[in-house]
This record gives sequence, structure tokens and C-alpha cells, in this order.
Amino acid sequence: MRTYLASFVRANLVWLGIVFAGAFVPGGTARADVAEDHHRFVANAIDGYIRPEFRHFSRLLHVLDAQIGDFCAAPDAAGYEKMARAYSDALAGFARIGFLRFGPLIEDHRLERILFWPDRKSTGRRQAEQAVAEHDASVLTLNSLQGKSVAMQGLLALEPVLFDEAREALLSGGDDATFRCGYAGVIGANLAEMSDSIAAEWAAPDGYAALLLQPGPDNVAYRSDQEAASQVLGALTTGLQIVRDQWIGPILGSGPHRPKPRMALFRRSGNSLVMIEAAVGGLRDYLAALDIAPMLDEQDAWLNGSLQFELSNVLEKLRELKEPLTKTLRNPEAYDKLAFIDVVLNSVRDSASEELAIALKIQVGFNALDGD
Repeated sequence: MRTYLASFVRANLVWLGIVFAGAFVPGGTARADVAEDHHRFVANAIDGYIRPEFRHFSRLLHVLDAQIGDFCAAPDAAGYEKMARAYSDALAGFARIGFLRFGPLIEDHRLERILFWPDRKSTGRRQAEQAVAEHDASVLTLNSLQGKSVAMQGLLALEPVLFDEAREALLSGGDDATFRCGYAGVIGANLAEMSDSIAAEWAAPDGYAALLLQPGPDNVAYRSDQEAASQVLGALTTGLQIVRDQWIGPILGSGPHRPKPRMALFRRSGNSLVMIEAAVGGLRDYLAALDIAPMLDEQDAWLNGSLQFELSNVLEKLRELKEPLTKTLRNPEAYDKLAFIDVVLNSVRDSASEELAIALKIQVGFNALDGD
């Protein structure tokens, strides 16, 4: 099936290349100032996507923290649903920035502290469940939690504490509910604090953004605009690889008769598709923010429209899938849609790392997942 889909997608991408080549060819001449284009490319990423998305992510985590507090102060079904929606929104917010694996997000192990994944041995879930079962008081203060395993500190740890089988315990009250609320409240505060720091560091005029925007021989990270542009483009290909290799691939298993939906990230809270859809939407918006059209020569002008079209097509297909995947993925039609999405994302990644990189005169090196 996947071999057939791969051939089908490749054939259609060739056709799309022809269509978009005709639809988007401008009348201008070849680009001359490559360094200027690379600088603009990086600036577009920072001001058009990175800074506003990290600010938005911070706001979402503050809402989640507040909803945990509101529910725990007066537990009822309506408050629980508000908290669950805030959790879904926070996961979607992370999916939109989790591919930006450079700078403030990866400092001090923040990425892993926000979301420890892949977690092949379910370390985060087991540790969080153990803390709840033992009513481990050491997770009830911020300083103590920050010194523990990164797997116990973030969004993944919140799932067994607040969702799935935890719902009844939380609504029933008692010591278990009190402990769960205490642990969840500290996780919420920890996440809000980290997100504030990341957003502030990106916003600072002399922060990490300055390294990207002011490359040179004395710059500790980037010696040229081309190197900075490589980092920015590499984030796009990294994001596509994350969605395919870490979020979709494990679910597909070895074929339509042997899918593994239990491998889906956040399946117990019903947020697997929320994460995937938000990530693809974020990558599409990131690509749009880069505004590559003015940087492309005539023969490459089709790339911008083609890549945007493919990512939008993936989003449409994703919206046709339903949770819970443990049930819906048994349907061969649903499996084929997810497999098709997987192949399209791979084709988009290849196009971004090869044709687009060449067209923009950017050399894409190792990405953040190399060596994983």
C-alpha cells in the first residue's frame, strides 16, 4: 500500500510542479543579492512566526495553569471540560513551536521538560503515576519538581495526572484528588515559567535573535547569513521529520493489517490528531511567514505554491480522521488516509531540503534530529 501511495504522490508532485510553474512564474529576472535574501529570510522567520508563536504559546500555558487552579478550587464537570480544552490548546500550541529546536527552546533542557518525547519506555507516564500512587510530596513544590526527571515536569506528565482514568478520581474529591491537583498545579506553574522565559529571550533585542540577524566572524553561533538561513530552513525539514517519524510512523506499524494506534502521542486524552494537525498547520504558516516567493528565480517560482498546496491538502485529509485512533484506524480507509499523509509529508520534506534549498542557495546541514 505505502509503495503504491509513494508512486502516486511522486507522480502528482511532478504534475503539480508543472501546474505551479505555469501559475506562479513572475516576469522578473534572476535574484542577485543572495546575502540580502538570506538575511530577509531569517528576519521573516523571527518576526513573522517565531516571536509571535512563542508569545502565543506562553499565553496558552498561562490559561492552562489558570484552568487547573479554577477546577481544583471548585471541581465540577463543566470546570473539568474547560481544563481539558485548555490542555488541548496548550498541546496544539506546543506542536506549532516544537520544531524550532534551536536557541531558547533547547537551553536548560526546556524542550524535554515541556514534552519528553519520544518516550519509548513510557518513562514519563510511569513516573507520574508512581508519584500519584505514593502521594510523593516532593513533586508538590516548584523547586523540587524542577530537580526531578524531565519526564515528570511537563505536558506528558499531566496526561495521567488529570485525564483518562483520572477524571473520576478528580470529580470524586478526597485525598487522591487533592494530590493530583497539587501536582498538576506545580506542573502548570513550571510550564508557564518556562514559556515566559523562552518568549522573553526571543523578544530581547540582544537575545538569540541577534545571533541570527547579526552573523559574522565574532558571532559564536553563525558566521554568515547563509548559516543563519540554513538554521531557519532546517527547522522546516526537522518539523516534517518529527511529524512523520515520531508521531505518524509508529502509529502506522507494519501495514494496514497491523497498525499500532496505542503508540500515538496523547491518545489517552484524545489529542493525537490535535497534535498532528497543529504541527502541520504550524509548518504551513511558518513557510508562509518566510515569504520565499520574492527570493525565487523564475524556474523555481512554482515551489512556493506547490509546497503550500501540499501542506493544505494534508490538513484537509487530517480533518477527515477521527479520534480515538485505537478504534478508527481499524478502518482500512482511515489507515490509507494516514498513510497517504505520511507519504505526502515525506515528499514535502524532500522538496524543502533539496529543491527549495538549492533554489534559495541555502546549504542545509544536520538537523536537530540527526543522531536520535
